[in-house]
Order: sequence, then C-alpha cells, then structure tokens
Amino acid sequence: MANGQKILIVDDECETSGPVAKYLERAGYETQCAPNGRDALAMLISGSWDALVLDMRMPDMNGVELLQVLRSYLRWTDLPVIFLTGNADSAQEEMAIYLGARRIFRKGAFKLEDLLGELQEALRGPARAEK
Repeated sequence: MANGQKILIVDDECETSGPVAKYLERAGYETQCAPNGRDALAMLISGSWDALVLDMRMPDMNGVELLQVLRSYLRWTDLPVIFLTGNADSAQEEMAIYLGARRIFRKGAFKLEDLLGELQEALRGPARAEK
C-alpha cells in the first residue's frame, strides 16, 4: 500500500507522464508531473517527495543533469530515482547508474506493473541499479 507517498514524474512528453501518473494514483500514490528538470528541481525544493520517475532527454535540464544536482545535496542522496527513456546513449545510462538510479526502463518496452513493482521495492529498501 502506498499510504499517500508522493512521486514526482518528470517528462516532457504528456503521452508518457499522464498514463504513468494515473496508474500510480490508482495504486495509492500521490503524483505530480513536471515537464523538465528545472521545473522538477523547483518542485523538489518546495516539497517533500518519496521517489522520482525521470526521463533522460528533456529540454532545459535533462534527467541526468537533474540527478547530478540532486545527489550533490544531502537531502536527496537517498531519493529513489527510476528512469524512463525513449532514447539515451550508453554514457548517459552509465552516469545515471553511477549516480544511484535504481532502474532504467525503456519507453514503449516497459509495463506499468513493472514500474510500480520497482517503486514499491525502492520505497522499502536500499538502492540497486539495473538496466
């Protein structure tokens, strides 16, 4: 049970963030969406979040850049981060894992149930990285 835990979904594509948000809300999570890393950072600063679902490629500040900023602050060193990406290069993926991303899902090739399971696990235990 999610117990109202808050998930921030950061993606510039509404066709991804909308369905993900609705699915997670049906599972009991509170969600909000941000269209890019800069907006997400402002939302993270002004609120309390339990996990982050993050796209890699976005305008203004991409997902890896946002994760680099977050990991530089003690407040967010343990924030669970799961990536959803349509196209990322291996260097971005390696950096995301190095920075503590729990998992990288491919848009169009993942199941919402798998994302939910990963979030539930992330909110229960220590981080692990997986492609």
